[in-house]
Amino acid sequence: MSETVGNGSAPARLAGLRELAEVYEPGGPSEPDELDRLDEQLIALVLLRVREARGRQLDRRASGLPVSPLARENAMLRRYGQALGREGTAIALAVLALSRQQRPPGR
Repeated sequence: MSETVGNGSAPARLAGLRELAEVYEPGGPSEPDELDRLDEQLIALVLLRVREARGRQLDRRASGLPVSPLARENAMLRRYGQALGREGTAIALAVLALSRQQRPPGR
């Protein structure tokens, strides 16, 4: 039985993602080293996003505004969910949680 989430079944979305990945992989399927490189890039991008979000939170707090605009967070959750399904929503929630931590991730 195939689970339907977001824009079609999870297996269909994964097949579509695999096809997209093949378009961007000039050498064909990724080797483990390439996957490691991609993981490092993802981590760096998440940390960059977390730093940016924290800076905005400090600015909003200094201006007397709520730390995080809920409409923006909800839009992010929808965007990740539409692109990646339920798993994407979980990723977005994890990124938001990292952004709310008082200390930098990984320390």
